[in-house]
Amino acid sequence: MNRFLFLISFLIVVSINLSFRWPLADPSLTATFGESRGDHFHDGVDLISGNPAVYPVSSGKLMFSWNRSYFPLDNHWGGGNYKIINHGSNILSVYMHLQDGDNLKPEYTESDIIGYFGNTGHSFGRHIHFCILDQAKKESINPFVKLPPFQDSEAPDILYFYVKVGNKYVRLRENSDIRLTQHYPMLIEIRDSVTGRENLGIYRLKAVVNGKELINTDFSSIGINENSLTVKNFTYDNIFDEKGYYKINGIKYREGINNIQINVSDYNGNTSEKTFSINIDLDM
Repeated sequence: MNRFLFLISFLIVVSINLSFRWPLADPSLTATFGESRGDHFHDGVDLISGNPAVYPVSSGKLMFSWNRSYFPLDNHWGGGNYKIINHGSNILSVYMHLQDGDNLKPEYTESDIIGYFGNTGHSFGRHIHFCILDQAKKESINPFVKLPPFQDSEAPDILYFYVKVGNKYVRLRENSDIRLTQHYPMLIEIRDSVTGRENLGIYRLKAVVNGKELINTDFSSIGINENSLTVKNFTYDNIFDEKGYYKINGIKYREGINNIQINVSDYNGNTSEKTFSINIDLDM
């Protein structure tokens, strides 16, 4: 039933946003929204294609553009060459890591090429980093919320559980015995994929420890508070470890058997669940 309701909601969202398209023809996904970047959330999606032409996701007015062809003596910044297009209703789309060279237009239709994806700025290979911004809410919106469905039938893999003691990661095995001197966060290695080759992030994360729900969130948008970027009011350090493991904070372990239930899904609703048990000797 939950999957049915999820799919109905998904179809409603898609029907509302049929005017948007993907910025590449036949794109392949190499990084998803909300993934760990070591110390911050990835605030867009990374795409590649056999055709490097980049199109606006919808018609709009050019709001800003930076290209080294305009400023040949300047170095690229982190996002390389980029364009920002205003689609009205406070929605902006951003296209980063474009190739050098450009022809400016005050307005773009969906059939206009705005550039070609490249390897400019802090990039480790030719691709486009694409994101959608809501000016009014001061949020970055997960493009999967706005754009047509992306073909994906692979459910995420819940791989391994860890605790970090000092600088050492201790991998926990099902029904293993472990002595803990404090209530360490539980770290979980989770991978998602479209074709079986990528290591992508997830869309939804839920964790229940010993019957208590400790996190239930999704990566539909990234906001900002006074100090940092947030996902549903969770800061980066509330959700990720520095290695990119998903983090479950606030656990109060009990003496003996502890049960951890994890439920994760990607945006298409492909879901994985896992219950993990360990026997803990509390030495506090």
